[in-house]
Amino acid sequence: MAKITQKPAISHLHRLIGQLQSIEHLIEQENKICKVLQQIEAVRGSLKSLEKRLIESKTKKIKDSEVKDCFDYLCKID
Repeated sequence: MAKITQKPAISHLHRLIGQLQSIEHLIEQENKICKVLQQIEAVRGSLKSLEKRLIESKTKKIKDSEVKDCFDYLCKID
């Protein structure tokens, strides 16, 4: 993976770590389950976003159109 792609991905991971730590604190402080679940959903969305970014950065280099179409399709699936 090129360094240009790595830096945003690493920054994204750092944000995810912060979100997970936030969930840990919410649980330790015995916050309402709704707050915890909301943060878990945010982490899930952020992970999906990172996954798509990483896949898209790799598929740009694919020459075979059928394989590229498959990857593009997978990126659209939620």
